[in-house]
Amino acid sequence: MKKTLFIILIITLNIYLFSNITIPASITSYDKVFSLKDIFPDIKNDRTLAFFSNDSITYDASTLKNLILSSTDISNISFDSTIITIYYLPNIDKSNTENKSNTEKLLENFFEKDFLESTPNATINDFEISKYMKDTLVSTILDMDYRRSMNNIYGNFLVLDEKNIRKYISFKALVSNYDYVYFSKENISYKTVLNTNLIEKRKIDIFSLTMKPLKTKESNLIKFMANRTIRKGEIIFENSVKKIPDVKAGQIIPIEVYYDGVKILSWVRILNDAIIGDIVMARNEKTGVLINGKLYSGPKIIINIGGNL
Repeated sequence: MKKTLFIILIITLNIYLFSNITIPASITSYDKVFSLKDIFPDIKNDRTLAFFSNDSITYDASTLKNLILSSTDISNISFDSTIITIYYLPNIDKSNTENKSNTEKLLENFFEKDFLESTPNATINDFEISKYMKDTLVSTILDMDYRRSMNNIYGNFLVLDEKNIRKYISFKALVSNYDYVYFSKENISYKTVLNTNLIEKRKIDIFSLTMKPLKTKESNLIKFMANRTIRKGEIIFENSVKKIPDVKAGQIIPIEVYYDGVKILSWVRILNDAIIGDIVMARNEKTGVLINGKLYSGPKIIINIGGNL
């Protein structure tokens, strides 16, 4: 009887432990293999789910759920998002860092100072120069140029060696930059105005993204609306929203013209939607003359043709 009660207790405990498991929208893997341990670190029977061909793998939540159900006894699974992204972020091998030549360390420090000055929140996970140049003795670093392709950076140093001979040394680096971006809490229909009830913030590696996420203060979200249907759990990218016009075609607003110390006021009808800072086309209500001018807060158009604002 005691043995039966013990078995029932174990079963109940397992059901409790594996109930209501919520899988986040982004998962990090530290090797080139995406396996069950990346999702469930304490799982005993690991299984490979996929291999990385680049720096990330994306699944529909339903597809990933089917993979998990077919590989484990875990059944009570929910997801933070309909789209799950697994990012590959390799562990830094400290022994390799210690074994780097003095030249490689010198160039890495130079690159790190320049790169982190423009992106202070980034992390340099790996740095390597051309193996043919590791024994080059550098006297002066003349110039450096590089380009970033997602998490990878490729570049060249122009240096003078110990004999003052100009040489190019190529390098590559693996970088990451974790920052908060906006995700949709639910499906957002076309032309829906954004607000904090529809959006949430999560921290991910923004260098791993192929498109630019929307960066704006939460208080400014209401200035944007969906440019297409945005699915639940999707990152809010710049190209998936558009700014709500500050003025719309047909709207009548004031215009101020400054010339030689004279200020002329009138009214114009806007001919195209625009936001503050845009150059807009308008028609003078009295004369019918077409006018191009910059839109300012107010909203109003200001044209300066030689006067003082």
